[in-house]
Amino acid sequence: MQYPIIVKKSPLALVKNIIAVELLTGFLLFASSFAANYEKISHLATFGQLRYDYSLIIATSFLQLIITLVVFLKWHNENYEIREREILTKKGIFYVNQNSLSISDINSIVSRQSLLEKLANCGTIIIKTSTSKSFFLRNIENAEIIRDTVKNIIDKNKILTSEETKKIPLPDLILAGENHYLEFKQGLRWDQKQKTINKGLEKAAMKSIASFLNADGGKFVIGVADDKTIYGLEDDYKTLPRQDRDGFENHFNHIFQSMLGPRFRQFIKVNFEKINGRDVCVVEVKPSDSRVYLKQNNTEEFFIRTGNSTSALTMSEAQDYIKSHWG
Repeated sequence: MQYPIIVKKSPLALVKNIIAVELLTGFLLFASSFAANYEKISHLATFGQLRYDYSLIIATSFLQLIITLVVFLKWHNENYEIREREILTKKGIFYVNQNSLSISDINSIVSRQSLLEKLANCGTIIIKTSTSKSFFLRNIENAEIIRDTVKNIIDKNKILTSEETKKIPLPDLILAGENHYLEFKQGLRWDQKQKTINKGLEKAAMKSIASFLNADGGKFVIGVADDKTIYGLEDDYKTLPRQDRDGFENHFNHIFQSMLGPRFRQFIKVNFEKINGRDVCVVEVKPSDSRVYLKQNNTEEFFIRTGNSTSALTMSEAQDYIKSHWG
């Protein structure tokens, strides 16, 4: 992912600010009209060269132009920069001030949409810090994607500081549970509940691997359930012509190339480990150098990793994500 990620406010914010300032200015002009004789002031200021109604139109138009320019500059200069360690807030009219919020200080981040924001296809992001302070990023386009991006950075920073995925043995990683860089799947083909081969499990596995490829990489462990129970690969082996690790890897490669494409095989590495006497497959995934689609039945789907789960993006969301992720 390329940093910084620049986040701009929606034009809705500009429209709302212009309307608010225009209403406030109109009210102040109306209120002040009771305290001064503007017709006499206008006559003196123009030395009687302009009629009062003309001078009033010119003065009002000039004032509106100044107000619109100031509001536009405020909207244009206000943006947010998302970096690996901080979020920068930039605000100002003629001089831009910067404020920094450390990623490590973020306690929670959520997004919401008002009715007006839904109509304008934007939203508000609410950030709460460890000191219970709240920060609002209002009228942000693609607010949900930005929220998930920040969540991923938070998870990434936590893992990078502890170096969990590289230095901690697999049994300890399993005990720690799933996160942004680690996911478990009970099996690749054999459905333990239905006691039969389930092709849907293969697609689910490829969806998860695609999400790692499209994000920041990770580890995908087959043979371990979500509740950390070790099932192993023995039931999967029994469904294959060659019932061992080589047969399993051959079948894995076949569905990978069919659903994701052979070009992306270079970004993954398949290993096997024994835990509690059972074989477990560990797929180490590196970030892809370009977007990866899951292809099946003449359709293409795009997935990313959000927190400890896999999320599908719509076409417009995928386009925005691809632009911010690969440039």
